[in-house]
Amino acid sequence: MRLALLRTALFSLIILSPYISAEWHTDTQGIMGTQVSITFWHTDSAQAAALINAGMAEMRRLDQSLSPWIESSELARVNRLAATSPQKISPELLGLVDKSLYFSKVSKGAFDISFASVGWYYDYRENKQPSDKKREALLPAINYRWLDLNKEKSTLAFKHENVRIDLGGIAKGYAVDRVAKILQDGGVKHATVSAGGDSRVLGDKRGRPWMIGIKNPRDGGEENARPAIMLPLENTAISTSGDYERYFIDSTSGKRIHHILNPKTGKSVEGIVSVTVLGPTGSDTDPMSTTVFVLGVEKGLALVNRIAGFDAIIIDSAGKVHYSEGLAPPETKR
Repeated sequence: MRLALLRTALFSLIILSPYISAEWHTDTQGIMGTQVSITFWHTDSAQAAALINAGMAEMRRLDQSLSPWIESSELARVNRLAATSPQKISPELLGLVDKSLYFSKVSKGAFDISFASVGWYYDYRENKQPSDKKREALLPAINYRWLDLNKEKSTLAFKHENVRIDLGGIAKGYAVDRVAKILQDGGVKHATVSAGGDSRVLGDKRGRPWMIGIKNPRDGGEENARPAIMLPLENTAISTSGDYERYFIDSTSGKRIHHILNPKTGKSVEGIVSVTVLGPTGSDTDPMSTTVFVLGVEKGLALVNRIAGFDAIIIDSAGKVHYSEGLAPPETKR
């Protein structure tokens, strides 16, 4: 009898041991010009380590392919040559440009990856921006209609000699989607992946929602900013575009010069501090948050309310918070 009970106990221990050793696994690394963080629950430490390595490797691969600053990247090659002849591009880059053009069309140009035609000449670390003369000369090159994307031939050409493109408004969101897919394929059901202001949440936090904070950069300074709003989330993507991510204060005008440019002016957008968008995937929420930032409160919320599956929170320069219809508190709904 004792032997049978012992065998039963040992058998139960063998069956349960993987669950006993289950834990949260996390890692943070500097990639794509920001902090990339991966956190998930897994029952096997060795498999978890392999998934983290695979996720970070994917982030580095995308950085090497999509960064406009790395000369050997596919995007840098396109920027060098596409104005002289159509360039063969990978299915991945084709898909990102195609989705970018979709957001350009639905926003009537508020989202435009050709902003880099002027944006290339901003240097936020060195507190530099293009002169008014240079900006005016390059401004006509900001127009998504100059991008000639041939899906059948998988080529991209620029129909204006001064066009440059930058995928900063979609690449990180796409990257968190890619890492989330790696984790899902590895059996992970509870995870969060973030790259700067873009995050993807898988499942819940084992019985509780993931609490994702939207910071107010005007509260005690950017580095020490506390969350202005906390959102309980499950199975969603969330992207925040803010005027605090890359910026400097112009010594002459005192204005905040930041990286979210209005394609119509080539200058930093004014009037909004941050925009947070919730939606199905990072490759959707990332460009949508930039789009809403450029459009402003009224037009931005109108766009979000018109497209199913998205919600938004906007903090304007006066500190007022604006919600899309799906998130608005009951007393503000009509």
